[in-house]
Amino acid sequence: MRTVIYISIIICCLQACKDNKRAPKATDKTVTTDTARINGVLLELIDNSGVSKLKITPDTYKFSGNIKIKSPCYFLRHNGKVVSYAYPQFNIQKIILILGNTKKDSLNKISGTEIQGILFKNDSIKIVGALKNYSPIDIETGVDEKDYWGFASGTYKN
Repeated sequence: MRTVIYISIIICCLQACKDNKRAPKATDKTVTTDTARINGVLLELIDNSGVSKLKITPDTYKFSGNIKIKSPCYFLRHNGKVVSYAYPQFNIQKIILILGNTKKDSLNKISGTEIQGILFKNDSIKIVGALKNYSPIDIETGVDEKDYWGFASGTYKN
């Protein structure tokens, strides 16, 4: 009889632990901070309790890399459009940059001090490099084209 009681208690404890792992914490917040459509692919920057993730739809591209800059993150833009460059010499169809460690000022303008590249190749999307402690970058003003080239050429590595 004791054995049955012990086994029942163990099963209940294991089930409670399993249920606890699946339940999201009350403090967890998942927010989509920015979206863009590049080469027919929807890119979503997601802030999951302070950790940035990139979600790609549809998932027909091979995807690699992680966002290593601080959340919240946004795509660099000019006149509301995501800025991109192509570098055929590096087999890169498009490169875009993510702005991280961002803040909004009193006019709701976004600026940050970290950038990271997203490379689009034939059948793959890769998150590369990370520049931190940059002077403040306005989301609409962006950075010089040489920084895009730096990520595309591999000069700015992880």
